[in-house]
Amino acid sequence: MWLRNQRRLLGVCTLRFVALGRELRAESGQRLLEVCEEAGIPMEAACGGFAACNTCRVRVISGQLSELREEEEPFLDHPSQRLACQAFLTGDLELDLDPGS
Repeated sequence: MWLRNQRRLLGVCTLRFVALGRELRAESGQRLLEVCEEAGIPMEAACGGFAACNTCRVRVISGQLSELREEEEPFLDHPSQRLACQAFLTGDLELDLDPGS
């Protein structure tokens, strides 16, 4: 219920995938991985979205996502990286896919 209310308050975000040349819009509060899957962005989530790998890793160029979760830290090599399975949209975002191996 809280998340649904937050979406209404925060509105719609624009996501721009620089290297792919793709732009899409999604409701704030949605999980980044789910948004990418629904839009056909080629993103793998080998662990099923449980923060146990880095195949859904992205690099944020500008904008912000939800607060970094402790579970993500072992899979990130740079402060600009996030796991799409653990990050929620909070506003407009410019990013690139940055999967690990």
